Amino acid sequence: MLEAQIKPLITLIIAIYLITLCIIYSRTNENITDQRESFAFKGMLFSFMLYGLVDLRFTNDNFYADFPHWFTMLVTELGFATMSLSCYFWFIYVSSDTKPRRKFAQLWYIATSLPLLVSFAFIFTPLNKNLFVITDTLELRPILFFLTWMDYIYLILATIISLIKRHRAKTRIEKRRYGSQILFILFFTVSGFMVGFLMNLPSIELCIIPIVLKIFVEIQDSKIYTDALTRLNNRRRISDYINEELPSCSLEKPLCIIMIDIDFFKSINDILGHEEGDRALIAFSNALTKVTQSKDAMASRWGGDEFVIAGKDMSIAENLREKISKELEKNSNLSFTPSFSIGIYKCTTPSVRIDDALVAADAELYKDKEIQHQKTEEFHRQLNKAK
Repeated sequence: MLEAQIKPLITLIIAIYLITLCIIYSRTNENITDQRESFAFKGMLFSFMLYGLVDLRFTNDNFYADFPHWFTMLVTELGFATMSLSCYFWFIYVSSDTKPRRKFAQLWYIATSLPLLVSFAFIFTPLNKNLFVITDTLELRPILFFLTWMDYIYLILATIISLIKRHRAKTRIEKRRYGSQILFILFFTVSGFMVGFLMNLPSIELCIIPIVLKIFVEIQDSKIYTDALTRLNNRRRISDYINEELPSCSLEKPLCIIMIDIDFFKSINDILGHEEGDRALIAFSNALTKVTQSKDAMASRWGGDEFVIAGKDMSIAENLREKISKELEKNSNLSFTPSFSIGIYKCTTPSVRIDDALVAADAELYKDKEIQHQKTEEFHRQLNKAK
């Protein structure tokens, strides 16, 4: 009786698994994450879906005897290959914002593809007889352990990257996200042990569903905290960050809040068009990212043409105008160099409210804006020349 019930249960588990992954796949696009991260996550989902289809073989006790040898061989090869692919795509997903220097980029991509290529060489060539033999059943060989380690190279590297990112994370939200990435390898390890004990059950599917759902929810959450146009942190995220840091402010560890405003932004839109205005916002956001990435500070788009930087690294305020201008000058997508105003406020007591701190920074911003607006004619000449 139990055996008669187990096959429909296996089918139901795999069906729910495939439907869940299909829904997540259809909802994953560049609107909720960047292109490389979206590609990697969807690649991983596709690998998992293919693995679920392969595991439908569990619904037939005599799968290897009832079907042609070429078919059982193909299904078995795909089963091993999809696990290797999913580990590879997981590594790509975790390292999606890790960009090697241009001169090392090609070497990086070749080196990180090698374990996958070695796995495929064993799986899809006559070497696969060293991994498994198919007669009326599937017989696994000890060297399969070597193939498993090819996959775990990606999982271990991805975990190391996640640990480093979690250590460097500036907000609790980021720490939670990288913490989930670290949990991923634990689920993979658990599922690997379960496969060893439950050879004819879809144990991997049961382990994959919760972690994939958690990662997808966190990708969705990150959209709430990211500016759609510039991909910079938005007002909500920087507000949370400031509120987290204000209670620990002191004379020894002040919190630096910097408000920045692009000057003459309406003129940019009026003279050069709104597309050029958008490019200016994106270029400015990229510049702020560059000048804050190695600091204990966070940059965000506050709204419109206003930006906020907050952090406890006081060096961020030193020569900030020069640092931003230098990054903007490197941008070849703009036909002009944006002018901007800066207001800096250092909070030295935890009793200050976020609204008061921002008002103080804003007051300093308008003092600088009065100075920068003395260059109105000069900047407009630059815009008309770029037109």
